[in-house]
Amino acid sequence: MTKPEQNAAVAVLRTWLRNERRLGVPHYCVQPAPPRAQQTASGPVEPAAAQAAYAAPRAAVTQSFLSDDPSLPPLCAQALPPADAAAALAALDTGHVRGCTKCRLHEQRKQTVFGVGNPRAELVFVGEGPGADEDAQGEPFVGRAGQLLTRMIAAMTLTREQVYIANVVKCRPPGNRTPADDEMETCSPYLWRQLAILRPKVIVALGRPATQTLLATKAPITKLRGQFCDFPPPALENRGLPPAKLMPTFHPAYLLRNPPAKTEVWEDLKQVMRFLGLKIPGQG
Repeated sequence: MTKPEQNAAVAVLRTWLRNERRLGVPHYCVQPAPPRAQQTASGPVEPAAAQAAYAAPRAAVTQSFLSDDPSLPPLCAQALPPADAAAALAALDTGHVRGCTKCRLHEQRKQTVFGVGNPRAELVFVGEGPGADEDAQGEPFVGRAGQLLTRMIAAMTLTREQVYIANVVKCRPPGNRTPADDEMETCSPYLWRQLAILRPKVIVALGRPATQTLLATKAPITKLRGQFCDFPPPALENRGLPPAKLMPTFHPAYLLRNPPAKTEVWEDLKQVMRFLGLKIPGQG
């Protein structure tokens, strides 16, 4: 197969898999049996060489669809039972995240901050990164902004144990600064795998960095908040990510500085509640 033919095949397969994912059809990678020795114009090709030649195009396609980081396992391609999902999340955390040194953020952290909550939550909240309190306790959103997020979740008639909470980057940026673009790009494969295991119906992106990472955009949060978006966006469709609705809204830390914005965020959260079929307090 020539390079143009391979590229065309990949494009067709991409479109087919994207449509299949939208229909909720799971797919599994089946390793074909090694081919036998093949006769060519220059003589027989031994099985090992034939296997390598046969596997190369398939490996390229699998990499394109299922993995954005060869050092990590492929994204989970199907819904797992809760116990298996919890085990998969724990394996990702202990086996890959806790010892990660792929970017500069590991240099000053006390510990990584992976995520907490229901391993098969319908609703996932994603922030930008841990702060000092989170770095000390190893749990996301436990400081002042986290306490406000807990109250926001309670206002939705839910608990932290019923949802899942994570961040784009898993290490605290020094001085609680905003994560740099290259730091978020380096760490985002961990988030993609979390979302592939969780398979939520709705993702709430808290603040600009999380929203721009999840939607692969540079649009400002003020232009995006309050409107449901499809996840994954076109730029991430070849990653094998499960489909979900994504609601961008302001970060709780922003609300602590700008309390009037709480009204806007509550309207965003009410849209999420309606989508999930949750009863909105005070409404019949």
